[in-house]
Amino acid sequence: MAMTNFIEETTYLGAPAIRAGNQHMEFILVPEWGSNVISIVHKETDMHLLREPESEKQFHDNPILYGTPILFPPNRICDGTFDYKGQTYHFEINEKDKHNHIHGFLYKEKWEVTTSKIAGNQVILETEIDISQHPHIYKQFPRHAVIRMSYILEETTLRQHAVITNKGEEAFPWGLGYHTSFIFPEDSSAFSLTADQKWELDERFLPTGQVEDIADKEQLHAGISLKNKALDDVFLSSDSSGRENQAVIYHQNPSVKVVYRGDEHIKHWVVYNADGTQGFVSVEPYTWVTNAPNLKLPPSLTGLRELKPGEQATVKTEISVII
Repeated sequence: MAMTNFIEETTYLGAPAIRAGNQHMEFILVPEWGSNVISIVHKETDMHLLREPESEKQFHDNPILYGTPILFPPNRICDGTFDYKGQTYHFEINEKDKHNHIHGFLYKEKWEVTTSKIAGNQVILETEIDISQHPHIYKQFPRHAVIRMSYILEETTLRQHAVITNKGEEAFPWGLGYHTSFIFPEDSSAFSLTADQKWELDERFLPTGQVEDIADKEQLHAGISLKNKALDDVFLSSDSSGRENQAVIYHQNPSVKVVYRGDEHIKHWVVYNADGTQGFVSVEPYTWVTNAPNLKLPPSLTGLRELKPGEQATVKTEISVII
């Protein structure tokens, strides 16, 4: 088969974008919208995998609910504040009704494109952001952290590799996740997740510290309907069970499986679908649980991790389409 890999500059709802693909799949990356992979299309079925905005305004009104927003750190920080090794961090309160910080500060920023290439049967795009070059972020997170994203498309799999590097003189805690919103027709689709437990949450959607068994976990593993089933739940990944650490969306028309896998750094999955009638499900792989720095629990459970000066960590996730 002739090589059909391509990379081209384009625009997406008025924003500079990069469209890339092969004979099976194509995706659109919008660097200045937080390095958001805003669209993934499976060509054979013409299926759009991700929830996309209809206008620039719609995106900017709620950017967290479209495409694949990068969360650094993910989810909520109680009162926007935590202490770590003598440093007090103050994040802006952007969830006013619950007085939390939510979802970090990278998903609205412009990222720099550093690599755009075709290597064999892989299409590779890379973007990067240096927190020290963004004063309003650095004020909240005064550490020289550089985050690089690699997007690698091969066959029907799009891999996302995040590399977090500490270029400063002080250690810092880190957590990363994605707020990936998939199209999900509730009448005809099912959802599964490899999780056996979930976090008990309080009225501010913060973990109480208690972990609960999932009552219908066998059904969750096999695939459940989400119709009229409102979820905003934080699940523990069951990566020690020998099963793949993954979520799966089963579509009937056409008959397609969308598989979202996380590596060993992905300790938690948040699943959010509003009221279960909106035609989407946000599947959110996280390295740390909501409010992790404030939980008096072992880091092995919460996912709280540290980068010392000069160290880097790589988090790998991937989205695959299986017919």
